[in-house]
Formats: sequence, C-alpha cells, structure tokens
Amino acid sequence: MSKNEYNLFLAWDKIKWPMVTKRIRRIQRRIYKAQRQNKPKLVHALQKRLLFSIDAKLLAVHHVTTLNKGRKTPGVDKLIATTNQQKTSIAQNLHLDGKAQPIRRVWISEAPGKKEQRPLGIPTIRDRAKQELARLAIEPQWEAMFEPNSYGLRPGRGVHDAIEAIFLALHHKKPKWIFDADIRKCFNQINHDALIQKLNTFPQMEQQIRAWLKAEIMTGYAEAPKTIITSEMRSPQGGIISPLLANIALHGLEEHLKTVVENLHIKFRPSMNRGKNAKRKAMTIVRYADDFVIIHENKEVLDICIAETQNWLSKDVGLEISQEKSQTVQGPNGFLFLGHQIIQVKKQNEYKTKIVPSRESCKALLKNVRNTIANNKSASAYDLIGKLRPRIIGWANFFRYCECSQTFNKLTHLIFQMLRAWVFRRDTRNGRKAIKQKYFPCGKTYSFQGTKHEDNWILNGKKEGKDNFLPHIHWVKSKKFVKVKGNKSPYDGDAIYWLQRCKKHSPLPTRTKTLLTRQKMKCNICKKTLNPRNPRFARV
Repeated sequence: MSKNEYNLFLAWDKIKWPMVTKRIRRIQRRIYKAQRQNKPKLVHALQKRLLFSIDAKLLAVHHVTTLNKGRKTPGVDKLIATTNQQKTSIAQNLHLDGKAQPIRRVWISEAPGKKEQRPLGIPTIRDRAKQELARLAIEPQWEAMFEPNSYGLRPGRGVHDAIEAIFLALHHKKPKWIFDADIRKCFNQINHDALIQKLNTFPQMEQQIRAWLKAEIMTGYAEAPKTIITSEMRSPQGGIISPLLANIALHGLEEHLKTVVENLHIKFRPSMNRGKNAKRKAMTIVRYADDFVIIHENKEVLDICIAETQNWLSKDVGLEISQEKSQTVQGPNGFLFLGHQIIQVKKQNEYKTKIVPSRESCKALLKNVRNTIANNKSASAYDLIGKLRPRIIGWANFFRYCECSQTFNKLTHLIFQMLRAWVFRRDTRNGRKAIKQKYFPCGKTYSFQGTKHEDNWILNGKKEGKDNFLPHIHWVKSKKFVKVKGNKSPYDGDAIYWLQRCKKHSPLPTRTKTLLTRQKMKCNICKKTLNPRNPRFARV
C-alpha cells in the first residue's frame, strides 16, 4: 500500500469521490470492452484487479453505508456503520474470503393492498459491502452479454423502457396474443449449481457467491432474539447482488425462444415473409426482472413459446411459471404490467395500443393521500403540502409517459375533495368564504414545470415567511418516452448518449455534465451542437 493510498483510509471525510468513481469506471469500461471482444482471460484479470483496488473497496463501503436507503438497517449482528472510523475499518478489512454471515429474514407485503407476503433477507453491513464490491466487478461483464429486451434492475434501464418496448410490439394495427407470465418464487427456487455454472467466473468469485447463496437464514430476530432458528430454505433475495444474479439466471431465454420460432415451419400469416429474420422479429419477449410478456400474433406459435419457456426454466434454472399469476390474453382484452393497463382498442377497422395507469395504481395513490391527510389533521397547511407534494408529483411523473390526461383529471378532482374536507374541518367558527380565501386564495398565478397556471382552488401554506402550494396533478403533462437503444450500456463509454438520456449514468465529470446540460449540448458562441466524438469530451 502506497503512502497516498494509506492516507485515504485515515481521512475518510476528505476522499474525493468523483475521482474514485472515475478510476473505477475506467476499469469497468475495460471489462465491458474485453467481454464484447470475447477475451475471458482479460476479463478475469481486470476483475481481480478491481477487487484488490482500494478505490473499489472505498466506493463499495461508501455505497452501503452512505448512499443506500437501507444503510441504517442492521443484520443479525445488529451493527451499522455511521462514523468515519467504522467505515474506514470495514474498507480496510474488505476482501472476498469465501464466507458469508447469516442473513436476517423479515416478511414484507408482496404488493400494495395485497395480503400476500414474501421473505426479504437482510445481510450484515460487512456482507453488503462485499456484495457491492463483487457487483462492481461482475456487472460490466454481464452488461456486455445481457439480451436487449431485459430491462429490470439494470443500470440505465427501467420500467418505462419495458412499457415502451411492449407498445412498439403492439402498435402494428393488428390484434396480437400476449402471454403475461410470472415466475413462482424466483429468488427462492433458483438452481444454485446451474447459476454458478452459467456465471463461469474464476474460483475466488465462485466460492464467494456460492457462500452467499448457501448462507443461513435467521428467523425470529425481532420477536424472540434468544430463540433464533436456522431456516432450511436458502434465498439470496434482499442482497445487493441478488438482482444481478437473478438476471444472470434468466439470461438466454429471449435468444432461445427466437431460435425456436425461426425454425418453425409455420407461416404466421399469408402475407408474411418465410425468412428466419422475419420470424424472429414477429415474436417479442419483454422481461423486467422475473416478470415478462411474450407477444405474437399467432396463437399456435405463442403456445409453442409458452411450452418452450416452461421447459427452459425448469431445465436450466430450476424455476416454474406461476399458473395463478400468469395468463394468455388477446390484445383487445387488455392486461396489467408494471402498474400500467395495456389494451388494444379498435378504431376504424384498425387496432391502436392504449396504455394508461392501472386502477390498482390509482387506488394506491388515493389511499396514500387519504392516510397522509388523516395522520396530519392538526398539521399546518405548509407541512401537509410538504408531505403530499413529493408523493403526488412523483407518482404523476412516473405515469406521465402514457395516456394519462383523463386519469390525471379524475385524480385531481378526488384529491381536491379530500383537501377541501380537511380545510373546512379545521375551522368551524369563521365563514366558509373566509376559510376558502385563507387556504385557497383567489387571483394567484402559479409557475409549475415551466408553465404558468391561474387557479382559485390551489392549497397554499405559509410558515416562517415561506410560501408553498400543492399543484394539481393534471398540471403534469404527458410526454413521449424514448426507449434505450438495443444493447447500450452505461459501461460502453458513450458519454454524450448517456448525458442526453440520463445524467446519472454519464461518465463525464460532474462539472462537464452540468455545463453541457445548461448549454443544451450547444456551444454558447457559435450555437452549434457539440461533436460527440470530440476527444476533449470523450476523454474522462
């Protein structure tokens, strides 16, 4: 260890995290490039270099003790790291030793409003740091191999990419068949030996991942700490590396189905080309974690795909499809996926795809707003707005990339009724006109997301000379979402693409990203668009 590296451990609060991140990203991009060039020995060498890098150890500890939301949730050892000395101690002793401490198991609801519960494993803070260190090394390699229509729990991809991919598969003016699938207890039932074999990594990493998969599960932690028992069921769910391992286990399903379809001697429709490429394009599979949909216009072909999917899952990773949560529907009947209602509507002898927020999602928002108002009966209007605004606007921003105008108008009215009841309940001595003018003043103009609005029924609040207001949810305008390009990844080094798409994943320095965003990717002098291939910006 050099003197400079040793000083990093002594002064945790003085570490320059942008520089640490920059050095780690450089190695990760090399791993990604080596895997794309099919150089496994170079990939493993770079991964080992990253695992022994002090920068990687520091960044792993920084993620789990400072940035992650669960940083204050202890494992079975009841320890968390809050001080710089504790974080430094973890970083100094961080390495993959092939061991795993027991996991604390808690039960959480599977979905809002449902009684079903699923287990969640909480590793110790040291194991979380080790998992983050392993993820930093493994993720770039698999990002170079993952299939294009896999969107769940991956950097630079999300729910909206999956929804847009479904829209692109359904908007061809013809009804299609959809198999909406859900894998039964995906994390609990994965075949560990098959997963390790598919991972195909070096012995040190293999031994460590196997230890995490076989880690003991402790139950009874909160109820009776003295009677902790060991569960026989092994489940990696809840760990930092769990989503990556699940994606690795399910990798290959899309390519397998397309290979099966292209070799079928079935003409999907009279006017269709018989070529293999046309057959591959006719079938679409969109996967988000363990939820996926298979889309095809021919019911016979879809049934073949369903059977092949069941065989592939049981044979390759030891999983099975949940018959209760899976269904085969035709586009005009509609289906739910990731909180959206997707349906094909017939208009003038053509089928158009309509995607709206699902009823369950709307009910969950209204329940959240209702409970927040009920729990803050005596709070000031300013404090209530502070709690409601991020929840309402955050929900609206999530669903703004679909046909949301009609839904937003209805929700605006329902939320306003709750707020009006809350306001008139607070003051029963003064007249309603005076109360209304106090909380819903007339003649005011509000600026929201770059647009000015005039409305006499906007909830206002004041506190210590500060003003705040609660925007109507229908003020959030719908936008068109652009799906991520094919196999693009934040590790490919395309700084400009990721800056334009998502500032978070751009490898450019923070100062450069801020300036480029302010200038809208144009030169302030000549007003021309900056050249993405300019080495001045590409070199990081």
